[in-house]
Amino acid sequence: MSETFFDEYDYYNFDHDKHIFSGHSGKQRTKKEVSEHTNHFDPSGHSRKIVTKMVNTQNNKKASNKN
Repeated sequence: MSETFFDEYDYYNFDHDKHIFSGHSGKQRTKKEVSEHTNHFDPSGHSRKIVTKMVNTQNNKKASNKN
């Protein structure tokens, strides 16, 4: 395609796509957004896993007491 048919909006889209699809950031995020939404270090360890195990244990005890 020749550049004679491009208007200002085409050039805007080219520049906009350059920023969106660069850096292999995934999910069309900017590099800043990727760095903000990464897994953060949790000093207490696998707290989510521990909490779900505790909740499941309590539910199992309640279920066994009903029988």
